[in-house]
Amino acid sequence: MNILDRYLLREYLKAFMVALLFLSVLIVLVRLLDYDIKKFEDGIDYVTAIKIVLYQAPRRIMEMVPITGFIAVFFVLGRMVRSNEWTAMKAGGLSVYRLLAPILIVTLFVCMLFAIFYDRVASPAFHHAHLLQNKVPSRRGRNILFKGKDGRIFFSRRIDLESRSIHQLTIYEYDENEQLSRVTFAKSATWTRHPAQWELADGYVREFETGKEVSYETFTARQLERHEEPARFIGSDKDPRAMTIAELREQIAYKQAAGQISRKEQVKLYHKTAYPFAAVVVVMLGAPIAIRFGRTGFFAGLVIAFFLSFLYWALSFATLEGLSVNGKLHPFAACWGANILYATVGSILIWRTPK
Repeated sequence: MNILDRYLLREYLKAFMVALLFLSVLIVLVRLLDYDIKKFEDGIDYVTAIKIVLYQAPRRIMEMVPITGFIAVFFVLGRMVRSNEWTAMKAGGLSVYRLLAPILIVTLFVCMLFAIFYDRVASPAFHHAHLLQNKVPSRRGRNILFKGKDGRIFFSRRIDLESRSIHQLTIYEYDENEQLSRVTFAKSATWTRHPAQWELADGYVREFETGKEVSYETFTARQLERHEEPARFIGSDKDPRAMTIAELREQIAYKQAAGQISRKEQVKLYHKTAYPFAAVVVVMLGAPIAIRFGRTGFFAGLVIAFFLSFLYWALSFATLEGLSVNGKLHPFAACWGANILYATVGSILIWRTPK
C-alpha cells in the first residue's frame, strides 16, 4: 500500500465514520422524540422506552450503512474533483480502476464486519426490544399454537421454560388423510430430556374415526414420546427479523421436517446475508457519480444518497422480498437482486467514467 492509497483510505474512512456517527445519533434522537413513543402500551415507563429505542438502535444503524457509504465516497471524491486532486492523480498515470480499488476493497471488508454485527448484535437486540415493547418475558409464552412433527398441533395456554411447565396443553393428532384422529388434553404438563417425554397430568384422550368420536378416556398421569423442543414453542412466535442466521437455518430445517411453510424465514435468511453488502454496491454506484458530479457539492450528494437508498429499499424490501414471501420469486433472487442490479449499473458507470 503506497502513500496515495493510505491517503485515500484515511479520508474515506474518516468521512465514513463521521457520517455513520452523525446518522446514528440522529436516528436515536428522532426515535426518542418520535410519535411511536406515545404509542407504547400504558405502564411502560420512559426508562423502558429509552431501553427499547437503544435496543432498536443497532438495526437502525444497519439501515444507515448504505447511505453512509455513499455520503463518504461522494464527499471525498467530490472534494478531490473540486480541488483538482483527482485530475492530478490521473495525470500521474493512475487509472480510475486503480484509484477506486482500495476504497472498494476496504468497503467490502467493512461490510463483512457489519454482516457479523447485524447477525450477532442487531438481531438479538431487536428481539429484546420486541420483548420489552410487548411486555413478554423471554422465557415465557401465552396462548401459543405450534405445529410439530408428524402433523401434531400443540396449543399451550401458558408455558414457562424456567420451571419446564405448561398450563393447559392440548395436542391434536391427524391421520394420513389429514382427519382428526386424537385429542389429548392435560391441565398441566412438564417434560424430561432423557428420555425425551411429555409428562401429562389431569387430562383426557379423545379418539376419532372418520370425524366421529369413538372413545373417551381420562387420566391422572400419562407419558408421551416427545419430538419437539419446548423452547421452539416460544421461538415459533419470534419475529424472523430478530433471529440470527443460525436460528433461521434451524427454524427452516425444523419447519421443513414438520411440513410447515418456511418461506418467510428463507427470505429473511437470504436478506441477512445480502443486505450488509448493500454498502459496497452503493459505493460502486456512488463513486462514478461523485467523479462526474462532485462539483455540485456535498448537499447534492446527500440528496442523491437518500434517493438511491430509497430506491434500493423500495426495490429490495417492498417489491422483491414481498414477491418472494408470496412465493412469486426465489428468495436468493429477491434478496440479492437489488445488489446485483446496483453492482451491474455501478460497474458500467465506472467503466464509462473518463479515464
